[in-house]
Amino acid sequence: MTDSVKSGIKSLYLHSFMRRFLFLALTAGISIPLVGCNPNQKYSLEPVIVETLISANESWNGDSFKYPRGQAEMKLEKITAQPGFKTPLHLHPQPGIVYVQKGSLYCETSDGESLTVKSGESFASSQDTPHFCQNNGNGELVVFSASAGARGKETTVPTE
Repeated sequence: MTDSVKSGIKSLYLHSFMRRFLFLALTAGISIPLVGCNPNQKYSLEPVIVETLISANESWNGDSFKYPRGQAEMKLEKITAQPGFKTPLHLHPQPGIVYVQKGSLYCETSDGESLTVKSGESFASSQDTPHFCQNNGNGELVVFSASAGARGKETTVPTE
């Protein structure tokens, strides 16, 4: 086999490999975002499993989401509370979601709407509605709260 034939075969093999690589890369690039846009679905991209825990366009009590003006700031807080803990009446001026990792959380709005969320459950927090929350279980409560607010603005505002 001559060097030019060997070079031609190597070039053909490389070209075929690049086409397959590009096809796989494009397929993955198109399919991953499409799969990721489907709320409340569980899917696998082995060895990773992605599960949407919550997707909402309003809070648990019907508040419409509004984003505050200013430089956007995302925040994730871990809150640990002992049995019997109760927050003062407060509101959130930005959209947020809450995941209860451990325990049981009870929230009630100033007009009497209530919600109980247990370990492994999540919800979209109320916005601009005064409410309180408490650990109504017998053990420690661990909650993760994520909010989409604005830099320099409080995520929790006490109310009267």
